[in-house]
Amino acid sequence: MNLAVIGKVIETASIDGADRIQHARVVCGAAGKWCGVVGLDIAVGDAVTVFLQDAVLPPNERWAFMEKHKWRVRMARFKGVPSECVIVAGAPDLPPGTDLTESLGVTKFFKPIPAAMQGDAVGPFPSFIPKTDEPNFQAVPEMVAMLADHFWYATEKADGTSCTAWVDETGLHVCSRNYELREFSESGATNVYWRAARKYGLDSLPRHVALQFEIVGPGIQGNPMGLADIEGRLFTVRSVDDQWQKDSLEDVRYFSDRMRMPMARVIVMAETGPMTDDALRELAAIKYPNGKPAEGIVIRDIDNRHISFKVLNLAYKD
Repeated sequence: MNLAVIGKVIETASIDGADRIQHARVVCGAAGKWCGVVGLDIAVGDAVTVFLQDAVLPPNERWAFMEKHKWRVRMARFKGVPSECVIVAGAPDLPPGTDLTESLGVTKFFKPIPAAMQGDAVGPFPSFIPKTDEPNFQAVPEMVAMLADHFWYATEKADGTSCTAWVDETGLHVCSRNYELREFSESGATNVYWRAARKYGLDSLPRHVALQFEIVGPGIQGNPMGLADIEGRLFTVRSVDDQWQKDSLEDVRYFSDRMRMPMARVIVMAETGPMTDDALRELAAIKYPNGKPAEGIVIRDIDNRHISFKVLNLAYKD
């Protein structure tokens, strides 16, 4: 995943009430277009280094201002103006979009789960099931363009922790984002992933099906939805073997009903037609049922074959 890329400034705009900063839009080749707040020393046409969301920067004098943010890039607002990346003046003489992640020593931030809820690992996440990390829409312009020719839907992006579960001849398997987990630790304690799997009776799943869902609730990412207990939000049905070839919206609805697990809240259903960046941003400006800004949306085509990306809500703060 590209977390640091070369960009080129294509637009700047003043910010009301600010005399030292301005708003800038940059193009980063295949990494897409991003906006951020920069100093007045940056001008249209400049080559810049762009650090994308959830990048963790190594300490460096060029971006010493990031130390107070614990070196992590996240959504921010300055004078009410959103900044979705960090833009630093100067870059190697290479084309926009060139990946600098490894050369600059940038790593990815993963939202922590309290140690008491994490569980003990059995092994790594299985290679036969895709992971759940959706790309930002800016990084997949070819998918955005496909909205014009496919029926698609948008669901609420719940801010929790992702879980994958499936059953084989040895029984139920449960994974966090990166690891398969034991149900009980040596001390006998369970974890939030297995608690959710047991809550919804996932040991009764057909053997050829894997469910992927977000776990939300108390103790997870500050519980922005204000829930009283942990809950699942089903968003994907995967095939574990050749017996199951579908993973469409229809399948998600079917297993949501069968396992009595809520599916991710649908924001827009069965649309088709082109969408601009601004229109996607507007669509992502939603709130959770408790009135707090939601993290954003995930857009997929109805058959879940071609399109899958996220659009973050510029008003959200994690």
